[in-house]
Amino acid sequence: MWELLRTLWAIGCIPIGALLLIVLVLCGFNLAFFLGISSGADPAVRWLFWALVLYFVGGVWLFWWGDQRYASKLKRLAAGFQAQGFRPQVEVFAKMSDAYLGIDGAARRLLAYPIDGKGHFFQLDEISSWRIVPAGKRNHRLEVLTRNPRLPVFSLVLKPTEVLATEARLAALLGA
Repeated sequence: MWELLRTLWAIGCIPIGALLLIVLVLCGFNLAFFLGISSGADPAVRWLFWALVLYFVGGVWLFWWGDQRYASKLKRLAAGFQAQGFRPQVEVFAKMSDAYLGIDGAARRLLAYPIDGKGHFFQLDEISSWRIVPAGKRNHRLEVLTRNPRLPVFSLVLKPTEVLATEARLAALLGA
């Protein structure tokens, strides 16, 4: 649901941005008017301008806030599993903070979250392969393929800055 809202907001940015540009051009980029310092055009134009600006700013803030809440939830989840004896040498948090992957090499277990709304442990011998593939211009997706017929693939989107480090840590722990 969260991804649907994010997508709808991003798609809505195109016509809203075009409308905002039209309002700015028609008012001559008059910053004093938009700040309410001078009068000029119809005040409804000023309200339209601020409503369009709030659409952008509010959307950015809402999705940043949601991402922070998901990130704190994942950190609490990881801390809870660590309190139960799971000691990951590799931890990967997804770009949108909606998924987690942890690998405990000593216990030979891999924790993937979310699978059916909760965490799932795999034994490392259940992992048949893994790969990092490009997904768009700047994104990469980590895919872990398993031998478990119920859960054949677990994937998450990586932050662009973490791709090389994650690939090196996974290659060291799981092999190429």
